[in-house]
Amino acid sequence: MRTDLERFFNPSAIAVIGASQDLATISGQPLKFLKSHGYKGKLYPVNPRYPEVMGYQCYPSLAELPEAPDLALILVNASRVADVLRQCGAKGVPYVIIFSSGFSEMGGEGVKLQEELIAIASEHDIGVVGPNCQGMMNLADSVYAGFGSVFNSAYEPGPVSMVSQSGGFGFSVMSLSSTDGGLPFRQVVTTGNEIGVSTLDFIDYFIRDPRTEIVVGYIEGLKDARRLLEVGEKALAAKKPILMWKVGNTELGQQAARSHTANLGGAMALYKAAFKQAGILQVEDIQDVVDYGRAFRCGRLPRGNRLAIITITGGGGILMTDECIARGMEIPRLAPQTVEKLRGFVPSFGSLLNPVDVTAAIFNNTELINQTLQAIIDDPSVDCVAMINASLQGELAALVATQIVAVAKNTDKPILLAWSARDVVAQEAYGMLDAARIPHYKSPVRCGRALAALSWYAEALRRNGRTRAEAPLTLSSSTARRAVASATGDVSEYSAKRILAAYGIPVTREEPATSREQALAAARRIGYPVALKVQSPDIPHKTEARAVRLGIASDAELAAGYDEVIANARAYKASARLEGVLVQEMAGEGVEASLGAVNDPLFGPAVMFGLGGIFAEVLKDVSFRLAPLTPSSARGMIEEIKGYPVLAGARGRAPADVDALADALVRLSAAAVDLEDCFAELDVNPLFVFEKGRGVKAADALIKPKTRDEVTQ
Repeated sequence: MRTDLERFFNPSAIAVIGASQDLATISGQPLKFLKSHGYKGKLYPVNPRYPEVMGYQCYPSLAELPEAPDLALILVNASRVADVLRQCGAKGVPYVIIFSSGFSEMGGEGVKLQEELIAIASEHDIGVVGPNCQGMMNLADSVYAGFGSVFNSAYEPGPVSMVSQSGGFGFSVMSLSSTDGGLPFRQVVTTGNEIGVSTLDFIDYFIRDPRTEIVVGYIEGLKDARRLLEVGEKALAAKKPILMWKVGNTELGQQAARSHTANLGGAMALYKAAFKQAGILQVEDIQDVVDYGRAFRCGRLPRGNRLAIITITGGGGILMTDECIARGMEIPRLAPQTVEKLRGFVPSFGSLLNPVDVTAAIFNNTELINQTLQAIIDDPSVDCVAMINASLQGELAALVATQIVAVAKNTDKPILLAWSARDVVAQEAYGMLDAARIPHYKSPVRCGRALAALSWYAEALRRNGRTRAEAPLTLSSSTARRAVASATGDVSEYSAKRILAAYGIPVTREEPATSREQALAAARRIGYPVALKVQSPDIPHKTEARAVRLGIASDAELAAGYDEVIANARAYKASARLEGVLVQEMAGEGVEASLGAVNDPLFGPAVMFGLGGIFAEVLKDVSFRLAPLTPSSARGMIEEIKGYPVLAGARGRAPADVDALADALVRLSAAAVDLEDCFAELDVNPLFVFEKGRGVKAADALIKPKTRDEVTQ
């Protein structure tokens, strides 16, 4: 795959294949826009119907061009694209944009046409962008290679580069951000069906590009999703934030994505896990891109998540407090010495709590802003500050802005403002803030979201530093791999737990039995009370089959339980292969957790964690990470679920052994990596987590091997 994308974005020559003299058509617009925006390279229209187009000599074929252009724009019917692409290969063209639609997004014959394009591109080492896309813009170098009304305007170049699988949407983000949001873009490219150069290839390039500071992406699905962690790692190392949309997350959304660009969405839970691990900020709206981007351009990141809010209106402070807490920020108590300072000048009818309400007294004394802001900036328990100035305007607004800029010059803590005055009535104030790179927003909620984004990204950088200092655990068991690879159906509990034990995950003491007598002997060796469970590769959910008995305390109970479990299993599924029963120790008191691993076709092995019972099954209170895990990432999985207080010792309970739980997650992750070639799913439910220092123990497990079709893919 080509990686010299500088040639793509800043080509010395461009061929426009299928160029039209009708400049209003899709095939006429790219040449028109390249010329009108002052493209500095050579332009070669190619169309046997015309001797010239827009004053340029028009060539009957690509072969007759005097040189091989760096970029070819293909604007012909889908049925002709393959032949044109072959001509590009013969001419030595390194990059093409295929605008034409009618490929895999249409199904049927379109799929075959697209497969042919992939083969041709591979044979000639052509970097293909598209098909079914809208082109690209390099605003910094005046390369407007595309079509659509958005190409009519000229835009000031900036520090943001974007790749989008949707052409219309991607360019609308650029247009709105550049014109209305004050966040100008540098480069935008749309990838459509993405058969060649991928979204992650472009993001990788943007990270290397010295003039790109912020990266934006819009994706419906990624064929090379496993690279997300690698690319995110590079972006974190370069300290370039990535803001990402992921759409197509509902069933109807996925159907729309398939018909739009033929991209499969994949499991959103795994995309979210990858974004979190890679430090990629997920966005939900165009306004998020503008607001977060402006926050990042201030060049400051908070050292922690502790926010102090200063307001002249109590309602705005409440709004921001709710928004920031919901997004993981802390609104701490101010230090006693800070409160004493504030008491000296904040009116008695104001509030010295956080949020600090200085009231409308600033109308009489603008020095209040400087004094209050400086006192709070100096507080060691504060990492960042938000100030809500309502709709201050005119001369007063300029005086307040002067005070804020003066304080901001002497601190590295981020200061963000919520200021709702219209631009026209606070022009001088906003100009001073923009010159000092102090972000300001029209609402407290938008300001709070932007601050939370800064805080989240700063924590992602710190988390990445911790993770890089750790080496993921690597485990290998040829016995386990053979057992899973040779399985013809689900690996039943006893065998599955032997596999877990091979990777160092503690399991319950147990023995299989194929008769009542064997079960009785096993129970006596283990010691009552015991549990009794049917063993069958055809009955993965034993409880549903009423084929489990717990707390068996005597020989008589066990004999009766054995007969009942076998009978219930046969009644549940007459064709089930019964391997007997499992006699198992009762695990004892502990918190029930649920661990799992899935071998995703896009992401590879991923690990899941949640508490057992209603927490995971009904409330969906679970966390995911892509394997392999480090100890700190396993701890992060545990601590992020809403049910974590249960493990930490809520309401007087003894704290659970979270260290042992994290170790079990790390070992499950290592097992999933080792078994990647042969397993589809791995479920440990429940895993009992005992009191701190007493460890964990897997009480049930199930492994689903890959099918033959999955193995050969």
